[in-house]
Amino acid sequence: MIAAILLFFMPLVASQAIVCSSPNALATDFTITVSNAKPTKGENVTTVFDFNLNTPVTGGIARYAATLNGFPYTSTAPLCDEVAKSGDPCPLAVGHHHQESVSAATTSGKIVVKITWSSETGQEILCAQITTKTA
Repeated sequence: MIAAILLFFMPLVASQAIVCSSPNALATDFTITVSNAKPTKGENVTTVFDFNLNTPVTGGIARYAATLNGFPYTSTAPLCDEVAKSGDPCPLAVGHHHQESVSAATTSGKIVVKITWSSETGQEILCAQITTKTA
C-alpha cells in the first residue's frame, strides 16, 4: 500500500488527483489513478502511483498533509516503510515503479491529501494531491 494515511483518507469518491511534483523531482512520468468513482460504505477503492526513476533512492521521508472537512492532519514516515507496504522494496531501483493501495470506504466528507516523498538528501521524489468526497 502507498501509505497508512491513504488507507484512512483514500476510500472516498475521487474528484481530483493532481501531480504536484516540481520539474526537478526524481520521479518522472508520474501518474495517479483512483478507481471506483462513487463507492458506498465498505466498497474498495484502489489508488495507483506509476512513475519512473533514473537514479536509485535508498531512503527518505514520506510526508502527508490532509484535511477532513477542513480539520488538518499531518504525518511523516520513513519512505522505505511506506513503499514496502506495496511490495516495492527499498532501495527503490532505477526503472518503473507501480505503487498500489486498496482500502474500503470508511469516512465521509471532503478530504484533501497532499503526499510528498523526499530522498535522504532532501530532494523531492514526487508530490501528489488528491481531493475526494463521498457520494
